[in-house]
Amino acid sequence: MDNIVSESLSVLPVKRKNGAYSLRLCVSQGQLTIGMLKNLTETMAEFNLTSLRATTGQRMNLEGIPEGKLDAVVASLGVGVTKAPPGMSVCTGGGICIYGKQETRDIADKVLDLVEENGPYPYKVKSGVSGCKMACGLSFVRDIGLVGGPKGWDVYFGGAATRNAGVGVQLGKNVTEDEALAMITKALGFYRESGRKRERPSGTVNRLGKEALLDFMK
Repeated sequence: MDNIVSESLSVLPVKRKNGAYSLRLCVSQGQLTIGMLKNLTETMAEFNLTSLRATTGQRMNLEGIPEGKLDAVVASLGVGVTKAPPGMSVCTGGGICIYGKQETRDIADKVLDLVEENGPYPYKVKSGVSGCKMACGLSFVRDIGLVGGPKGWDVYFGGAATRNAGVGVQLGKNVTEDEALAMITKALGFYRESGRKRERPSGTVNRLGKEALLDFMK
């Protein structure tokens, strides 16, 4: 790997119960380049770190970092941040998966941009983009969900995979990319204006009723 250029990573420190830390790698759509992997393996070898864990949100956590080594490990990997980008789960999409009906990567980036541009919000907003109805991007149970079909996108808002799990409210069926993004922007406005502190979109929709969301969308 001597000819591979090491790439810098943005990392978020997370304190664990035992006093050690993990570092959440802020990677885009769960993808790690070979340069990032070189950085990781060299850092893990230098500091004798043995656990790199995949998360359900398509991120990676470097675990078991002693507090006294935290700053040095962060510096070795790249740049420490105080907040990770909004959560995004994305399947491989129609360009790779034999079941995929729509491409997912580009529209996922656009959804993430919308989420970042239209905040702040009462609490977290997590999104899922899936190229078919198998929904490997967990789209039905995300705050924002896109599910691809042969004729376009189905749009969902207010899904949840937590204690009060449920499928989001369907805002559109077989719509174009531009129509889907416009619906998401409007739904985020509903959440921004109506949500309570530390209440996820599903909580807002459940509290006010899906009719309130659909009326807002008109």
